[in-house]
Amino acid sequence: MEHVIEVEDGDAAVLRETGSGGLIARGLLADRPLGEYVEPAETPRYVVRNKKRGVSIERTDEGGTAGDGESEGDVVPDGDHSAAALVTDVRVLFAVGRADGDRTRSVTLSDVVDARTDDGLLGGALVLDTVDGLQYRFPTRGDLDSVREFVDAAAATWARAERHLEAAEDALDRADAAFGSADADEVLTALDSAREALAGAREAAASLDGAAASLADRFESARARLRDCERRAYAKRAERLGERAHACREDGDYEGALDLLERADERYAAALSVDASLPTDRAIERHRDRLAAERDQLTNEPLERAETAVEKASATDNPEEAAEWWERALDRYEALLALDWGRDERRFAGDRDHVRDRLATVAGHLVAAHCERARRAIDLIEDAPPDAAAAADERAASALDAAREIARERVPDELDAVERLRDRLDERRPVRTDTGDDASADAARETVVVPSDGDGADEAASDDASIGEDADPTDDSDADEPVDVDEEIADALAEAMAGDVDDTIAEAVDETIAGAGDAEPDTAESDTAEPDTTEPDTTEPDIAEPDAATSDDEPDTEREGWVFVDDETDGEWVSAERTGEATGNSDESDADSEEGGAEPEERSADPEGRITDSQTRIEQSGAAASDAGETEQSTVDLSSVGADRFREVVTALFETAGWEVESPRETLVAYDVRATTPGPVAVTAAVLAVDAASAAAVDTEDIDRFAAAVERAEGLDEAVVTAGARVPARVRERATDRGVRVVGPDELADLIDGADGSHLEASPQEP
Repeated sequence: MEHVIEVEDGDAAVLRETGSGGLIARGLLADRPLGEYVEPAETPRYVVRNKKRGVSIERTDEGGTAGDGESEGDVVPDGDHSAAALVTDVRVLFAVGRADGDRTRSVTLSDVVDARTDDGLLGGALVLDTVDGLQYRFPTRGDLDSVREFVDAAAATWARAERHLEAAEDALDRADAAFGSADADEVLTALDSAREALAGAREAAASLDGAAASLADRFESARARLRDCERRAYAKRAERLGERAHACREDGDYEGALDLLERADERYAAALSVDASLPTDRAIERHRDRLAAERDQLTNEPLERAETAVEKASATDNPEEAAEWWERALDRYEALLALDWGRDERRFAGDRDHVRDRLATVAGHLVAAHCERARRAIDLIEDAPPDAAAAADERAASALDAAREIARERVPDELDAVERLRDRLDERRPVRTDTGDDASADAARETVVVPSDGDGADEAASDDASIGEDADPTDDSDADEPVDVDEEIADALAEAMAGDVDDTIAEAVDETIAGAGDAEPDTAESDTAEPDTTEPDTTEPDIAEPDAATSDDEPDTEREGWVFVDDETDGEWVSAERTGEATGNSDESDADSEEGGAEPEERSADPEGRITDSQTRIEQSGAAASDAGETEQSTVDLSSVGADRFREVVTALFETAGWEVESPRETLVAYDVRATTPGPVAVTAAVLAVDAASAAAVDTEDIDRFAAAVERAEGLDEAVVTAGARVPARVRERATDRGVRVVGPDELADLIDGADGSHLEASPQEP
C-alpha cells in the first residue's frame, strides 16, 4: 500500500476506493469513497494512509505539551478498513473506516497554527496544532516532507487572507460609527483602510483557489458595505463643500465659492458612480440640480451687484450718496475683472473688455460726483461766516483730492476739470483770522451754530455768563476751557445707579449741565430774582465784528443763518448749510440781555451766530429753542466718554427705563448688558456698548458674530448695539440685514436728555 499519494488531477483511484479488502488486503472506507467528501470549492492535493493506527486527538494546556494535556482519544479503523488524511487547499480531513460507520474529523487550514512531522522507529507522523488548543497526530510510514510544506504554506496564506479581511470589516465598523458622529475625516480614513485591507485579502487568497472560493461570500459582503459607505461619504463630503461655498459667498469670495461648488458636484457624480442603494440616485440628482442653480446665481452675482450700485448712484440726487455708490460700483467692477484671472475659460458673467469699459465709465461718474460735492461746498463759501466757510473749504478740498486721485488713475481726461475747480476754490478760499489756539477752533467747528436770531444769541450769551459768574474775573486760566459735560454726566449717572439721589437721570443730567459752572438760579421758580450783575470774563476768544451795515439794534435780516450739521453720509466731515433767513428783535434781545445782568456790549452775543469757545460742549440752539417752546437739541457729548464709563451710562439708561439689567458673568460673552423688559410678556435683549473711540473700528464681521451669538444663546430675543459715535454705513446696513438694532449717538443723547425710557423700552422689539 502506498502511504503518501500526491493527487494531481483529483481523479486518483484512492479517492474512489471503498469496501473491505478480503483476507489479506484492507479496504479504505466502509460508507463512501474519500472523493465524495471533497467540497466543490476545494481541491485535493495529498492523501496520507495508515492501516491500523488511525488518528489521535489530544488537548494541550496553554504552554504545555501533548503528553501533559487531556486526551481526546484515539480513533482507529477496524480489521477490514484503514485510515486516511485528505489534504486539500482548504482543510485536512481525517477519515477512519469502520464497519459500523466511518469516522471523520476536519481541520480548516485557517485554524492551523503549526504543521510538523515527528520521526520514530516505525515511521513518522503528521502533527497539526490548532488555535483552539487541539493537536492532531496521524502516523504513517511514507515521506511527509512535501505534505508538511504544503500544509504549512497554505495555513499561512489562509491566516494572512483572513487577517486582512477582518481588518477591512473593523474599518467599515469605524466608518459607520464616524457617520454617526459627523466626522467626515474619520469616515474617509476608515474607508481608505477598509479598501486597502480588502485588496490585501484578495491578493493573499488568490494563490489558493480554495481560499478565494471559500472567502468569496465574506469578500462580497465587505465590498457591498464599502460601496454603501463610499456613496454616503461622497454625498456627505459634497454637502460639506456646499456649506463652505455658502460661507465663502457671504464673505465675498466668489471664486473660492465657485471652486467649492464645482468640487461638490464632482463628489455627487462620484457618489452616483458607486453601485449602492443609499442615498438614492433621485436624491443625489436633486442635490446636483440645486448646486447647478446656485452656480448660475453665483456666476451672475458679481456683475449684478456692480450694476445695482450703478443704478443706486444714478437714481440719487445727493452727491454724497452718489459718490458712495459710484465708489462701491468701482470696487465691484474691479473685483469682477479680477475673477478667474489667468484662466483660459471665464466662468463668471461679464466680458472682460466690457467690464473694462464700465470701469472707465464708473470712474468718470465718481470723479463727477466728487466734483459736484466740491462745487456745492465752494458755492457756500462766499457769504458764509468764517467758521462755516472754513468747514465748506475743508469739504471742497477733500472732495477735490478724492476726485484728483481717481482721475489720475482712471480717467486722466477729467484732470483739467478737477484743476479748474481747484483754482476756483483757491480764489474763494476764506482767509483765516483765528486768534485762539487750534484746539479751540477745531472744537468750535464741531459744534452746532445757531441761526443769527436775537433770542438764540442772547440765550447763548446768558449761558456763557452764567457758566462763569463765580469765576475770578482776573483769572484767565479757565476762561477758554470748555465745560466737561461728559465728566459731570458720568458722575450724575454713577450717583443715580448707586441710589445716592432720588431724581431721575434726566434731572441729574439737566442739573449737571445747567450748573456746570455754578449756574444761575432757575428763573421759572423765582421771577423776582435779582439780576446777575457779575462782570463776565473778558478773556473769551475774539469774535469777529459784525458788518458795517449791521448793529445790535438793527439785525441784518438779509443775512442767512448758518448751522453745522452731520450729513450722516461721511464720518470725517462736518458740513455747513444755510438754515434760512435770520430773524430777530433788537428790543427783545436787549431785554434779555438786561435780565441776564450784563450790558449788551459786554456780552458775548455774536450777530452772525458763531459759537464761542466756552460753548464747545453745549449747543446754543438748545436753550433758545427751549424758551420758544420748540424741540430741544441734545446737550450731551458722548465723544470723549471712555469704554467703561460708556458701559455704565448704557446700563443706567436701561435701568431708568424700568428694565431689569444684569451684566454677564462669563468673560467670553459677545455682549455687555442683558436687559429684560418689565411686564407679563418679557423681552430680553443683548446689548453691546461701543464707545465713541471704538465705533469707527466696528466692521460687518463684528455684527455677524454678535448676531450669531445672540441667536445661539438661550433666552435672548433681540440684539442691540449702542454706539457713542456713528458707525460706518456698511455696518449699519449689515445690522439691518441681520436684525440688529443700532442706537446711535443722537438717539442716546436724546435718551439721556429725556430719560423717560418710553422709546428705549420699545426699541428692542423693533425689527
